[in-house]
Amino acid sequence: MNNSKIYLFFFIFILYGFIFSSCNSQAKYSVDIQGHRGARGLAPENTLVGFQKAIELGVTTLEFDVGVTKDGFPIIFHDVAINPNICLENNGNPIKTDSLGYGPLIKNLTLTEIKSFDCGSLNPDLIRFPEPPRQNYPSERIPTLQELFELLQKYPDKNIWCNIELKTNPNYPATYPINEFADAVLQVIELNNRANLVNIQSFHWQILEYINDQQSEILLAGLVGTSSYKSVNDSTPSPWLNGIHFEQVGGTSLAILEEAKQYINIFSPSWRLIDPTDNEFLGSSVKEIQSAGFKVIPWTINTTRIMKKLIDEGVDGIITDYPDSLKFVLEKFNIPQK
Repeated sequence: MNNSKIYLFFFIFILYGFIFSSCNSQAKYSVDIQGHRGARGLAPENTLVGFQKAIELGVTTLEFDVGVTKDGFPIIFHDVAINPNICLENNGNPIKTDSLGYGPLIKNLTLTEIKSFDCGSLNPDLIRFPEPPRQNYPSERIPTLQELFELLQKYPDKNIWCNIELKTNPNYPATYPINEFADAVLQVIELNNRANLVNIQSFHWQILEYINDQQSEILLAGLVGTSSYKSVNDSTPSPWLNGIHFEQVGGTSLAILEEAKQYINIFSPSWRLIDPTDNEFLGSSVKEIQSAGFKVIPWTINTTRIMKKLIDEGVDGIITDYPDSLKFVLEKFNIPQK
């Protein structure tokens, strides 16, 4: 064999290897479709009918919020108080509110009282969630975490994951203390043998560390918004970050994650914080964060352009009010879902 044929052979061999490697790498990449509060853009948020809608659309993960009632039941609701823009009294009248416009606190209501509200008749924002495609479902009730797990038992083949946000706030202690709050949720997860099918997320990183101390097998996601990471001043860190001072540890998203790596597995930021072209970018790319061992699942993306942009960055999943839009993007560009 002469030299030219040898060089040609090696060139073809290397090219084949590169193509095979690229295809294999591309085949391994998939995106977790997370329905935000079920499918908030299509059905009432955090309701069983909304979760069913999301499952029918093909989500791989249901994202939702949890509070704990006066009698210790974890219920699925976004706010620490009954939101008058989402729920009505059982007779159809508006929710009674205080001088600040808040309804009764979840922690002051029994489960029976919680179940009296109609949380399916109102659309909280017609501009953000136009009808159609959104549909109201009158008389839909606030579900318990247990009721959702029972619903998921009807879909054993789908292996639906749950991304559970715990709604505690260090600035506004309107819930049970974090240990009691977390213990109530962990008890229901354990009762249903779902520790390997859930992750727990929170903006309040202290509760994540507590959960890790109780059940280290549960994956934990650190939520970060466009202001929650900011320190109070030079000597006082943000109350959300469990004592981590953003500027003093390096001033990037990866820097704060490294400080919390003992108990955080997933970084779940507002999407602007990981977009290198955005003025809110926190200085760490998706690839850099993933290389350090964290998954990256941003929220809440409702436009297909931004979805594709973040997929190009390599995110592990996307939380969206419109899981049907995310499925459209994945199918259009032939990207597998998890």
